[in-house]
Amino acid sequence: MDGSHQELEFQRLLGHMTEGGLSHTEHQRLGVLIESDPTLRHHYLDYCQMHAILRSEHGLLTAISTPSNRSDEASLAYVRDKWISRRGLFGWTAAASILIAAFGIALLTNSREKPPYRGAETAVLSKVVGARFNYGVNGETRPSEGVRLREGLYELLNGLIEIQYESGAILVLRAPATFNLVDSASVQLKDGQLSAHVPPAAKGFRIESPGATVIDLGTDFAVQAVRNKESEVHVFQGEVIVDLHGGKSKSVEKLRLVSGEAARVDFFTGMPSGIDLDAKRFLRSLRGETSSYAQTVLDLDPAVYYRMEPTSDGKRLIDSSASGADATIHFGKENMPAWTAGKVGAALALGGPAEQTYASASQYPQAKGNMLSVAAWVYANSRPRWASIAKNWAGGDEDKGQFHFGLFQDDGELEVHIFDSSGEEVFVSDHEPLPLDKWHHVAFVADGSMLRLYRNGQEVAAAAYHQMQRDPRISALAIGTKLNLRGEAPEEHDFNMWDGRLDELAIFNHALTAGQVRELYELAGGAD
Repeated sequence: MDGSHQELEFQRLLGHMTEGGLSHTEHQRLGVLIESDPTLRHHYLDYCQMHAILRSEHGLLTAISTPSNRSDEASLAYVRDKWISRRGLFGWTAAASILIAAFGIALLTNSREKPPYRGAETAVLSKVVGARFNYGVNGETRPSEGVRLREGLYELLNGLIEIQYESGAILVLRAPATFNLVDSASVQLKDGQLSAHVPPAAKGFRIESPGATVIDLGTDFAVQAVRNKESEVHVFQGEVIVDLHGGKSKSVEKLRLVSGEAARVDFFTGMPSGIDLDAKRFLRSLRGETSSYAQTVLDLDPAVYYRMEPTSDGKRLIDSSASGADATIHFGKENMPAWTAGKVGAALALGGPAEQTYASASQYPQAKGNMLSVAAWVYANSRPRWASIAKNWAGGDEDKGQFHFGLFQDDGELEVHIFDSSGEEVFVSDHEPLPLDKWHHVAFVADGSMLRLYRNGQEVAAAAYHQMQRDPRISALAIGTKLNLRGEAPEEHDFNMWDGRLDELAIFNHALTAGQVRELYELAGGAD
């Protein structure tokens, strides 16, 4: 972040502090800015000096440091007296430093002892995925599903939540997010991301955000809010009215958005700008209902099937097959949640070598015969070296498992190889690097004599093999990486990390037909 952006952020945080509205996260961020930048530290000293004078001489701006008890009041009085009596001796800087310490004590005491307002019960916390609040309904940080939420301000620090209203309106919020439950038909989104499903019975539900109020007319839509900057409104289905706020919007007509439309609204002026709908950005449901795609996969009798739907603890991938071989999500440098919008429902979001998040199942039912099929939907942000979709393989040159499915080396073509009874690897790859920033249906089928590779329902490569082999030492399934021989961590040479999204991963210990592969591709609406 450059100096001008830091200065703007610093001024914004000071404004919030003056109004008594700093969140816990904003407190921490202000401290980082003051500590890291001498110029901002000097401005902060000047700021505290000015407000100390106004407060001590005129009783103004008390929101910045209202003492919570007599001890705090006495401390501030003592500091003020010291500052006045020693002003000539120590100078402004030393005095301001004392004031900063005193104000900091009062601010921290206030933030601990003054809980946010909680009013009447207004909705139910229906789904929780690894969620953590700064201050929940009654002060708890780890919320439970089924708790009744009350009116008031909430700060979601981590994870995903679903809120359901009696009217049938359902909201999905993704951390970090700050929101105010106003009443049974209105939410104020101060900062963060929200998706809404509003049935006809809840028509008129309102989302207030920076620069705009979104009034629903029975629809599915999403709002992205950036505090004191802008809001985005994306309409997936139906229609909304956007009531514009800001200095130049009073005489402007309200904005009407319908299915497939989106707009960005400036906070200061309230003026809208048309933008492209971005359905890939917003996770719209945490419910994981069985889709026609999922039912078709289950009818094909998978050995394992990871639909990539969120779990309440945020740490597992559920195997929807009869095997029950659930996988564990390993968070490298990334925090929860690891889910985002998928091709069918939700998807596992992975950040490549930089974040080192992946999943693994220590045991799964491997094919014991000479046939195997694997299918998935994939979305690549980039093409890391040997990026992995799924692999039962290991790091050493002699440690070859049952299959190796991902992208080829640095070239980035879709590839698969298996280990043949001849002692050789049988390898096939696509003819071009996997196109980025779009969904692809990918699959390979070992049918007993031919290894066939598919992308978006079409065969792109094939090679003959004799007898597929497997190494009994390599029992783990790796998702988004390649594991070492022990199956306990990624192999260290190339990492093999996927950068993007993985969805609907299914492994079959039999051969799918070309028609079945094509059907799976078409069921989810094809590539995009």
